[in-house]
Amino acid sequence: MSSNTPNSFVFAIIMCVVCGFLLTAAAVGLKDRQDQNVRVDQQKNILKALGLLPSGKLSNDTIQSLFGDRVRHVWMTETGDIVKSSQEGARELYIVGTPSLIENYAIPFEAYGLWSWIKGYIALKGDGKTISGLTVYSHGETPGLGGECEKPWFQDQFLGKQIVDLSGKFTSIGVVKGKVEDLISKKDQNRYVDGMSGATITGKGMEKYLKMELLNYE
Repeated sequence: MSSNTPNSFVFAIIMCVVCGFLLTAAAVGLKDRQDQNVRVDQQKNILKALGLLPSGKLSNDTIQSLFGDRVRHVWMTETGDIVKSSQEGARELYIVGTPSLIENYAIPFEAYGLWSWIKGYIALKGDGKTISGLTVYSHGETPGLGGECEKPWFQDQFLGKQIVDLSGKFTSIGVVKGKVEDLISKKDQNRYVDGMSGATITGKGMEKYLKMELLNYE
């Protein structure tokens, strides 16, 4: 065995220790910034769902200021009361207005598609029946197929749609395989959106879990 072998082992061990220390230091040092970026991205998506996000590139400070000025983070208890802090069984709400006069509100949702959990926010007007926006911030669906759930053309369809039928009964929102205008009668078209081509399972997954989530708030 070469006389340099022990030195090589020592060098390798030292490098591992040093690199591990540097990686740990970097992770700890950047944690606050990473946490802030996650928080800002969450606020950005909530503002987008609520229709309050201006177009163009916005700084983190601008997003946080806009969110703080316009949106209230509250919880809804199992009995329907709105409270300022989390309680067992309570569900998150992001409201515009006041608890007694809600103009708009957003709720988080998770829907399982073909390969992954799709996470986002859906917002409704204060009437509790008209969708004012939907956004997706995380998914692992196939690009060009189920991954279209993150694209504006899909999300923008939800704006103005209804989650109740003509009699006012809760129905949620449907995602059709194809075009709404070709498959759904005109009187019911305001409760459906066009599906994503080649991604029926993703669309139906979103339909199923959105209904479950909205029903919880009903």
